[in-house]
Amino acid sequence: MERAVPMGGPGGVVTSQSPPFTVPMRYMLLGMAGFVLFGIDLAVQSFHLGAGGAFLPAVVALTHLLTLGSLLSFIMGAVYQLATVAFLIPIASERGARWNFWLYLVAVTGLIVSMGLWSGPGLMFFGTLATVSLYVYAIVIIVSVSRSKVRGPMLWFVISAHVYLMIAILAAWLMIAGIAGVAPGLGNVYEQLLGTHILLAVGGFFTFLVMGFSFKLLPMFTLSHGFPTWRQKWTFGLAHAAVCLIFLGIWLHAGTAPGAGGVPSGGASHGGLSAIGSALEGIGGIAGVAAFGSQLFDIRDIFRKRLRKKTEPPMRAVVVAAVGGIVGVLLVLLQLAVRHGQDGWQAVVTFYLLGWVVLTLMGYAYKIVPFLIWTERYSAKAGRSPASGAGGSPGASRGSAAGAAAGARRNAAARGAADAGVDAGAKRERIPVIADLIQLERARPVLYGFAAGVVVLAASSAVEFGIGAVVGSLVITVCILWFVWQLGRVVDPKRVAKELSGRD
Repeated sequence: MERAVPMGGPGGVVTSQSPPFTVPMRYMLLGMAGFVLFGIDLAVQSFHLGAGGAFLPAVVALTHLLTLGSLLSFIMGAVYQLATVAFLIPIASERGARWNFWLYLVAVTGLIVSMGLWSGPGLMFFGTLATVSLYVYAIVIIVSVSRSKVRGPMLWFVISAHVYLMIAILAAWLMIAGIAGVAPGLGNVYEQLLGTHILLAVGGFFTFLVMGFSFKLLPMFTLSHGFPTWRQKWTFGLAHAAVCLIFLGIWLHAGTAPGAGGVPSGGASHGGLSAIGSALEGIGGIAGVAAFGSQLFDIRDIFRKRLRKKTEPPMRAVVVAAVGGIVGVLLVLLQLAVRHGQDGWQAVVTFYLLGWVVLTLMGYAYKIVPFLIWTERYSAKAGRSPASGAGGSPGASRGSAAGAAAGARRNAAARGAADAGVDAGAKRERIPVIADLIQLERARPVLYGFAAGVVVLAASSAVEFGIGAVVGSLVITVCILWFVWQLGRVVDPKRVAKELSGRD
C-alpha cells in the first residue's frame, strides 16, 4: 500500500488518499452549526438544569443536540479525514460517506425536534433513520481501517469505539421502541437500556475515539517523537475493563429507583446480584481512573519529547481535558458511593461530557480546521503535493530510531517554516501560511472560560443551585459562540459555500 506523505505541510492532516474536501467539511460544518444551536439552547434551558430537570423533553433534546447535532457530526467528518492519515488508507466508500450526510441531516433534525415534542411516532421514524445512518458510518470506518497495514493500540481504540457506538445506538433504538409502544415489554428494562446507552456512547465511543486519535494528533501537533508507547496497551485494556464491568453492574441490578440516570441508584435490592453489581461498578470505576492515569503518563512523555517547545493553548486545553476525564471518573465513583440520585448523575455526565470530550475536541478543532482549509485553498499554489515535503511518511516511526529522529527534525524545520511564514515561495506569491489563518493565542480565553463554565454548571446542577447553573451555562454559551466565530473566520462561510456547491 502506498505510504503517502501528508499534504499541508509535513505531519499534516491530509494525504493523497484523503477523501475530497467536501466529504469531511460538510459534516464538520454541520457540527459547528449544531454547536451554535446547542450553546443558545443551553442558555434557554439553564433554569431546568439547575432544578433537576434532566429528563424533561426539552433537556433531552438539548443533550442530543450536543451529542448528535454537534459532536457526532464533527467527529464523523474528522474521522473520515484522519483515518486516511493515521492508517494510510482511503475510506472504503466515499460515495456512501457523501450521501449518508444527507440522511444523517434529515434523521438528526427530525429526531431532535421529536424529542422536544416527545412524539412517539416521530421518535420511532427519525430514530430508525438515525440508526441506519450511524450504522452506515460505523461500518464504513470499521471496514476502512481493518484494511490498513498499520496495527497497534490506535487501531484497536478506533474499532472498539465504533463497535461501542453501534451497541449504544441499538440500546437507544430499543428504548424508543418501548416509548413508542412498538415493544412495550422493553419498559421493564428501560433503566438498564438507558444506562447502557449513556455508558457506551459517552464512556465507550467518545472516550475510546478521543484516546485513540490522541496518540496520533498530540505528537503531530507538538512535533514529538521517540516517546515510549508501551502504556497504550494498558490504557486500552483498562478502559475496556472499566466499560465492561460497569455494563455488567448495570444489568445485575434489578428494580432500580427511577431517575438515576440509567445507573442503579439503590432502592429495592435483589440480594446477592445487586451487591455484586455494585461491586462491579466500583471496580469498573477504579479501572477507569487507572486508564486515564495511564493516558496522562503517555501525554507527559509526549510533551517531554516534543520539538516544538512552545505549547499552544489548544494543546494545553487537551491536557486540561485529560485531567478533567480522570476527575470525571472519580466523580462517578463518588456518586456510586453516596447515591445522590438524578441530580448527582446529571452533574457527573455534564462534567465528563463537556469537560473531557467537548473540551478535547475544541482543542483539536483549532488545529484540524485550519489545516483542511489551507490545504484546499492554498497548497497547490504553494507547490505542495502528496509527493512533496520534507520528512517521511506517517508510518516512519516504524523504521529505525535514527531515521525517525531525522525525519522528525526535517518535519519540525518544515512545519516551523510554514507556521512562521518564512516559506520563500509563499511569501513571493503572497500565499498565506497556516499561522496566518488563525492566531492560536486567542483561543486561550475561549478554552479556559469554557472549562470554568463547565465546572460551575456541573457543581450547580449537583446541588440544584439555579443561579449558578444559569451563570455557568451563559459562560459556556459565550465561549461556544466565540469559538465558532473564530473558526468561522478561518472557514469563511461565503467562500466555503461556493466550494461545496455542485460538488456531489
